[in-house]
Amino acid sequence: MKHGARAALGTAALLLAAASCGQEDTPVWIDLARVEIGGAALRAEIGPGLRVEREQNDLWLVGEITRGAWLAGPQAGRFSAPLPVYHVGSPSAGGAVYRLRAGARDFGFESDPQRFGSEPGRFTTELTKLKLALESGEELPERSELWACLAFESTASGTRRIGGRRLSGSGVWVPAGHPRTLELEIPPGSRLRFGTAVEPLIAAREARAAPHTFRVRLDGAVIFEERVQVDAMLGEALAWHAVLLPSGGVRRARLEFEVEGPLALTSFLAPRIGPGDFGRYGARPFETASATGAKRDLVVFLADTFRADNLAAYGNSLGLTPAIDRFAAESRTFARAWSVSTHTLPAHSAMFSGVYPRQNGLAGFTNALPGAVVTLAELLAAHGYRCGLVSDGVIVSSSHGLDQGFESFDERKEVDTLARVRAFLGADDGRPIFLFVQSYRVHAPYAVEAATRARWQEVLRLDASFDEVFATPLIQAVVESAPAREAPPEDEPDQELVRRLFDLYRAKVSELDGLFARFRVELEARGLFEHATLLFTSDHGEAFFEHGRPFHTGRVYEEELRVPMLLHGPGIAPGRVQQPVSLIDFAPTLAELAGLARPAHWRGGSLLAPAEQRVLYAFQARDKDRPTMAVIDGTRKVIGYEDLEALRAGSLHAAFDLGADPGEQTSLHGREAWPAELLRAHRAALEEMLTPLVTPEWIDSTPDKRRELEAVGYGGDGR
Repeated sequence: MKHGARAALGTAALLLAAASCGQEDTPVWIDLARVEIGGAALRAEIGPGLRVEREQNDLWLVGEITRGAWLAGPQAGRFSAPLPVYHVGSPSAGGAVYRLRAGARDFGFESDPQRFGSEPGRFTTELTKLKLALESGEELPERSELWACLAFESTASGTRRIGGRRLSGSGVWVPAGHPRTLELEIPPGSRLRFGTAVEPLIAAREARAAPHTFRVRLDGAVIFEERVQVDAMLGEALAWHAVLLPSGGVRRARLEFEVEGPLALTSFLAPRIGPGDFGRYGARPFETASATGAKRDLVVFLADTFRADNLAAYGNSLGLTPAIDRFAAESRTFARAWSVSTHTLPAHSAMFSGVYPRQNGLAGFTNALPGAVVTLAELLAAHGYRCGLVSDGVIVSSSHGLDQGFESFDERKEVDTLARVRAFLGADDGRPIFLFVQSYRVHAPYAVEAATRARWQEVLRLDASFDEVFATPLIQAVVESAPAREAPPEDEPDQELVRRLFDLYRAKVSELDGLFARFRVELEARGLFEHATLLFTSDHGEAFFEHGRPFHTGRVYEEELRVPMLLHGPGIAPGRVQQPVSLIDFAPTLAELAGLARPAHWRGGSLLAPAEQRVLYAFQARDKDRPTMAVIDGTRKVIGYEDLEALRAGSLHAAFDLGADPGEQTSLHGREAWPAELLRAHRAALEEMLTPLVTPEWIDSTPDKRRELEAVGYGGDGR
């Protein structure tokens, strides 16, 4: 988990490359993000009112604001101006990502937009606006400067990485007008493949929406040139390209990467030289003799917030999911599958790291997966896999540290999920893939499409919108605090409201099923559905007042923990498996499919051979309202508290016999002796699971990130 493991990972990657180069018939992939690269430093002045400054190890983009740019707000002393520049990343020594200076005066940065205005002399940001609070009657500065931190380049295990706001991965930043060059030997019969990525740094529309020209030269001659048009509103773009290189190879080649256009986060993502002839998925001309062997292509579709009982295989009779039900019939279905947590970040961190959330130092929405953690994607990449992730962002984001090991990490939720999947699959270069696709399609707020309402109006109650239901006193009473009564509502009007909320969710489940059906078509078109291993699962469930509150992030009850687990691929016989499994088994299973030895510290087992009897664990992983944890041993389940003092004192919240009481309505805590005995028997294991193996890390707390989290319910008590 710590630096020794990461050093070993880097060594493994170097040994793999050396082994590949040493075998004449073995294809070679050269990762240009690991090759030494040169390039000129940025000039100080980059345009009128714009310059770049370097302070110690940090780069800052500085935009000028004149007095005339400020507009007075409705309250005295409140002003706003267009945001001149965007930050990416945070200062190396910590601190604010923006600075506002007027002469010798530094204004304080307010990261919490709810607190802005409570103290004069502070500023904040809101999307494309800069906001400033002064004393009533205080004069605006004649000239001020906004400093935005640019900290998106890093190196992990010898690989350069770009950490953009929504486009991240291995690669190199090439600022406009500042070419980057490298020298290397190009093997015969090679092809250069890379992505061209753009994210804006200058907020002015003419700069944000301007096209960029990407160019590659080989020994001075242009071998690639393309004008990239960005999204007019967001200023973003990502496209994948392939360039055939001289068939006879080049013993000493000089590659030069150039960009023309305004200053932006313009990157060549995942640049790699590989074989020119690599066949197609499932039919490689070199597969049996290559260093990668016959490693499985690995594909994961994670439906965020998806209850197991949405599917017919888990008891649903509404017919909401014909595509996933069909897939379940063709797959190995794990009838008793649990998450490790009740919300997104700790569940994903456990899947990617092989250990439980608190071991990763996670205790809330603003933690990040620490860089010291060696992830499954990093291990797969070091052993020859091309790793890509397509997500809807927010939590499944680079800012939360989940991009580690992925050479392409695309969290542009406004861009169609399948278009992004199609682009990644189309960038095939012959290596086996690990593709992870995450969708918030069924996550609150449940914005049901008009076509879905029309389709299900005879079955589901869809006449009210999510906002209308959410605004009711029943829901507002428990959104910001734990419920006083852990039971369903007793009044019929409240019960009807819960049914309407649940039906909005079910409508979104139907939409997710349509997305999965189209996703399957994409895999089938490339032979991946037949050839690859495909896992369908979720990170957690969703509550509908079974225990007094809706949504998720709540206590570790079954409605928030039970998830579907469907595994399909060559050699995996369809059928129903009754052995208990968990998301902690995710990393060991995929590692086994890839032919990798599992690290000794990983906690789970393989889904390919689940144990007949085992104990499962789950954690709320919160930092408020006395979070809970669960021990599940067969049909017996105890719920304790997620802190060492309570564990050592033997404190219990509840206990259930899931065989007799699957809905967890009658607690046996205090009625029978076994709950205390079960918790005591697992005290030592739980103490390990509650103890961090790494130093905790936190995300950049900016106003826009806070708003983004709150938009999907991860503010206050969360959803």
